[in-house]
Amino acid sequence: MAYPRPMTSPARGPRPLRVLAPLLVLLALPGVGGCAGGDPAPSSSPGTTTAPAPAGATAGEEADGSPPPDEVEVVVTGDVLLHPGLWAQAGADGAGELDFGPLVEGLRPFTEDADLAICDMETPLAPPEGPFTGYPAFEVPPQIVPALAGIGYDACTTATNHALDAGTAGLERTLATLEDGGLAATGTARSAAEAAQPLLLDADGVTVGLVTGTYGLNGNVPDEPWRVDLLEVPAMVEKARRAREQGAEIVLAAVHAGEEYSSRPSPQQLQVNRALADSGQFDLVYGHHTHSVLPVEKHGDTWIVHGLGNSLSEHATRVPVNNEGLTVRATFVRADGRWTARPPVWVPHVLTVDPIRWCALPAEEGCRSPEEDAASLARTAATVDAMGAAEAGARPWRPLPGPAAP
Repeated sequence: MAYPRPMTSPARGPRPLRVLAPLLVLLALPGVGGCAGGDPAPSSSPGTTTAPAPAGATAGEEADGSPPPDEVEVVVTGDVLLHPGLWAQAGADGAGELDFGPLVEGLRPFTEDADLAICDMETPLAPPEGPFTGYPAFEVPPQIVPALAGIGYDACTTATNHALDAGTAGLERTLATLEDGGLAATGTARSAAEAAQPLLLDADGVTVGLVTGTYGLNGNVPDEPWRVDLLEVPAMVEKARRAREQGAEIVLAAVHAGEEYSSRPSPQQLQVNRALADSGQFDLVYGHHTHSVLPVEKHGDTWIVHGLGNSLSEHATRVPVNNEGLTVRATFVRADGRWTARPPVWVPHVLTVDPIRWCALPAEEGCRSPEEDAASLARTAATVDAMGAAEAGARPWRPLPGPAAP
């Protein structure tokens, strides 16, 4: 059942968090949830509960008696990877206080009106006063959370190779900080029961399940095998099945894997992403981690966004691809009781310098120099379409200039 958690922001005022309350599965076996070192949890067990219909409503009907929506829009974005340059910019924008609002404001037109907007929180969050650390072991300002919630994000995945950079304490603090800031999270866990429970999100009255996994943990070893969801296809498929048993009508898979700065999916990505698509349990498969844009592909009947690139970052060494990324809108339509995905719509973006800002391309006034913007557009469009995305119907959110058209 949906629970109202007031979320406030100066720009938007009170707003209920669109997340379904955790439906804790009463399991405490090693490996529950399908992480390394254990078998996947069974598809049903004593103690498993499902989300009930709102009081007074029948199946397929909203609480006020109106018919359920026939269309749901989900927006997914890449890594929120906070480097020291970003919190230095936030400090300058906040006159000494850390204010990430101006940095992320460009995203608002794409996240605010979506039925569901999901980020990837790449790194652990520190206490509000720090200390903050960057690469290779991150512990970053939690002030990013109200900025993301304020522009419309609803949830973040947390299964990344950096999930244990600050140990178990950092992992648990990150989940608590996100939760307290009005953002749901999945991919890491504070208990075996929490790890076993699929995250169910309310997207304008439609229940959406979110399942994720990471290829590794940078050599860190969790104190319990269920702490972080790893990239194990059987476990992810089983969690998707449980999400559907508990009422999910649409299920998404978020894959954290790939070769950094590549423009093509790695063999592992291709194998995992296509296996997830072939399972029939996922309506969209998408990825992050590589810090670069990767192609979009229609595999069978399932769309795969192999890599979204960075959403926010400021690497010590700037190269073109690590300052480029995608925001993808996936629209799901219900017909004859079945949800299907329309071809995805994508927005290319870059991060400007001095000041650092998220900037969608093409921009009327430009993001950087005309030459840099044109090169990013051309490179991103060519990469997105390298596996036949345009031919299958995927398109940019707004028309691209002639030289950068896919």
